[in-house]
Amino acid sequence: MCKGATACYPDYACLLRSRRSVSPLVQVQWRAFRSLDSDPMSLPLLLRHTRASKNISQLDLSLRLGVSQRHVSFLETGRAAPSRDLLLAWMNEVEAPTSLRNAALSLGGFTTVASEEGASWIGMTDANEAALQRMVQLHNPLPGLVFDPDWKMLATNCAGQWLCTVVMPAYCEAIGHRFEGLDMIDCVAHDDGLLSHSRNAAQVGASLLAQLQTESWLRPSLRPRVDRLAESLHRRYGRLPEVPSLGLATPSLNLSFDTQLGVLSFSTFQSAFGIPQDINSSSLRIELWFAADAHTREVMSDADAEAEACC
Repeated sequence: MCKGATACYPDYACLLRSRRSVSPLVQVQWRAFRSLDSDPMSLPLLLRHTRASKNISQLDLSLRLGVSQRHVSFLETGRAAPSRDLLLAWMNEVEAPTSLRNAALSLGGFTTVASEEGASWIGMTDANEAALQRMVQLHNPLPGLVFDPDWKMLATNCAGQWLCTVVMPAYCEAIGHRFEGLDMIDCVAHDDGLLSHSRNAAQVGASLLAQLQTESWLRPSLRPRVDRLAESLHRRYGRLPEVPSLGLATPSLNLSFDTQLGVLSFSTFQSAFGIPQDINSSSLRIELWFAADAHTREVMSDADAEAEACC
């Protein structure tokens, strides 16, 4: 081992540079460490992101955690593995939200803060479907929708379907006006999708991308679609506006659309479906849209009868 390395954290690089023969096992371990940097879902990368997002240096963080700066560096390069307590302390220092804490714990092989083991996925049973359908239908004449943790639409009310035909008519034609199972990430990424008539497309896109990137740490299956969304947004809008630090994106959005009925403006709010102790990353989401001005409220009210024909 190199000078200063401990028995707990062997310096594989030094071993490989030495003239001594190195066992195949050590070579495999070293390649595994080197591969962490190229893994977009690795714990070391998440640790680096959370620290950098708060503009905290390795030295400052090491002092706060009561460990050496070298140990912080080892954790961020994958040459050392954190304990659960150290991981939680790290997340506390960077003020990470629960979603990122759980992502870090999951990547580290630990149970999450609010353990999701045994927590049932609140799926679309007959009872749940009836309750959710009633909830979003009662939100008419304003849009309401339900989607799953993979961002696939499960239900939307009449107002939501009608508004889709107004703000993204070409996309609705392309999907045959079939909203159940709609890929909401693709809907944002598509040139004719949700942002096609948006007055603040870059800001909305940046906010949604930040939320989805945070969620993809805990749900890696989202990553390919989120990467395609990022590519689409940068292609269309160039450098995106800055959004809150990693993991701190707001659950609400303000959207404005240019339509044949004038400018329609909304505020949207997301929440999870279920009783508090069962809420987790696999819970169904409900998103309700509210009119942001009198004109939008009047247009949506006047279109209520027409919207019912969309259902």
